[in-house]
Amino acid sequence: MANSPEFIETTVISTRLRLARNLSSYPFPSKLSRRDAEEIILLVKQALNTLDDDFEEYNMGAIDPRLAVLLQEQHLISPALVARRAGAAAFVSPDRHVSVMVNEEDHLREQYILNGFNLYKAYERVCGLDEGLGARLNFAYDQKLGFLTACPSNVGTGMRASVMMFLPALEKSNALKEIVPMLKAGGLTVRGMFGEGTASEGFVYQVSNERTLGLSEKEILDHMVRVTMKICDFEIREREKMLKKDKWRLRDECLRTYGTLTNCGILPFKEMMEGLAKVKFGVALGFFTATSIDAFNAFIDDLRPASFAEEHGLQKANEREADSVRAQVLGRVLPELVVRTD
Repeated sequence: MANSPEFIETTVISTRLRLARNLSSYPFPSKLSRRDAEEIILLVKQALNTLDDDFEEYNMGAIDPRLAVLLQEQHLISPALVARRAGAAAFVSPDRHVSVMVNEEDHLREQYILNGFNLYKAYERVCGLDEGLGARLNFAYDQKLGFLTACPSNVGTGMRASVMMFLPALEKSNALKEIVPMLKAGGLTVRGMFGEGTASEGFVYQVSNERTLGLSEKEILDHMVRVTMKICDFEIREREKMLKKDKWRLRDECLRTYGTLTNCGILPFKEMMEGLAKVKFGVALGFFTATSIDAFNAFIDDLRPASFAEEHGLQKANEREADSVRAQVLGRVLPELVVRTD
């Protein structure tokens, strides 16, 4: 069955819960003066410090641009916050699961990310943070409409519940093109890995609610859970069709890709990501066994340019040097995480 743990594990990568909030006495970020923007950052910092003084602050106008990209790769901040820079900031918890973006599209974007599929846990965690901040900051709220936000689509609960999904069979069969309009009609949206305005990469898509007005948080979460399980079911059924139709060609393609990734001297980033997506598909189809899906996903994330350069001291390396080190790392680590199933 598609709702069994192993199928969910090979389909849902992570869960994110995000709340948009604004302070009632300030204009939205697009109209903020630099002074007001800095005041909001200070107010948020003071409020967070009364809850937990371990949050690390990143002033977007002062940090190295490479660090900003690193935070984006780790899904702790958005591309929009990276672009905004001056008058914007992020606060990140020590465990790197919680982040608060300040002066992105809204004054606050509170989010919690966890591996796997657990929207209710994510909601519980971010709600605790939101209640604490709400007790110390005067959020813009209307008794009829709910929380007021810069974008009308977020008015109401201000909540976006998202799941990052690995959907290779649906993409390869073009069935995803039929599903996306159905999701949109149901008040959901499908985006790329890094959210709005980004493309899919390695068969990974972000599915989230688009409607927040007129619905309770529970209704949104329940709907997202039902839809996620349905998408999982579609993906698993499509995988079964592909195996039945052309198992041996698929197996050969995955094995050849694995052999290339673990036996090359130079490995460009794009080629690596395309190859790892095929290997991951091979795990989902049973051609390989992963010692840990979470560890494999984390390894893939750590191979992104800024993360990889930081981990291996390659900040000043040229592209060819980085491609060479990347090939060495893949050859050494991938066999420890993924083994062929005979």
